[in-house]
Amino acid sequence: MTSDGKQLRHHALIYESQDEYVGRSVAFLREGLEAGEGAVVAHTRPGLAVMREALASDASQVTFVDVSTAYTRPARTLAAYHHVYAEQLAKTPTLRAVADVQLGPDPGEWDLWIGYEAVFNRCFGHLPAWVLCAYNANALPDPMLEAVWRTHTEVVAGDTWHTSDDYADPDRLLRGITPEPAPLQALRSIEFGRDPEEFRERLARELVVERVTERKALDMLLAATEIAKNAIEHGGGVEEVRVGRAEGRFVCEIVDRGSGLDDPAAGYLAPRKGGGTGLWVARQLTWQIDFFRSPKGFTARIWL
Repeated sequence: MTSDGKQLRHHALIYESQDEYVGRSVAFLREGLEAGEGAVVAHTRPGLAVMREALASDASQVTFVDVSTAYTRPARTLAAYHHVYAEQLAKTPTLRAVADVQLGPDPGEWDLWIGYEAVFNRCFGHLPAWVLCAYNANALPDPMLEAVWRTHTEVVAGDTWHTSDDYADPDRLLRGITPEPAPLQALRSIEFGRDPEEFRERLARELVVERVTERKALDMLLAATEIAKNAIEHGGGVEEVRVGRAEGRFVCEIVDRGSGLDDPAAGYLAPRKGGGTGLWVARQLTWQIDFFRSPKGFTARIWL
């Protein structure tokens, strides 16, 4: 069985042991190599070493990607995979990838990574790729393992491939797990200014006051400027800007006069030819961006 050459196949492997992971993954990749497909393995350094050894001479045909630091935030993880897949598909018409999912134990981030897997279906849905997300059943919490069935159309567990009856439409799933943002009372209003350049200067002063490091301040300035430009071009102009700290992070809210976005995956999808890159860049530079409607207008809440 090969990739259909037209669209993404996003499946999952739930494994109980390293031997099971290696056996399944090697067989999956070798089948693709024999059919002329590209092959990608994404894992931590120890996992990559094990796979190199198991693939033996076939390892020379495989792209190995160290994801030890990739699973920090969904936007950054998606961008990393987008780069790898684009490079591989420039060399082969189709590809197969085995990606060992590296998630932490913090329950506060479980929905975030469930959302990541849902967005993955939209972000790469047009690619001629067969991606097998590998989950260690002994290392991940039950809620995350159960969520595998909601974000992958097929799952291999034990010796059997299963069609998932629990698979959910990505947009519906994202809307269901995204909470309505609560007001942040500690933020203060600042003037936007005449244009994005003047706004950036005013925001820079606020970042200095809040003692944000130079590197992080630059990330916020770039991201907020992209959001502000988007508000001017598509949102009827900036209505209000609010800044300050919340939950230990610097936050900038930009409120525009438009009707807002109605896409739960906005900014996560890699830009296509001729499309804008502003939200895509802004998400990668910051910790999180919330889009929501408030009494004052459509709000982008940017967390650094």
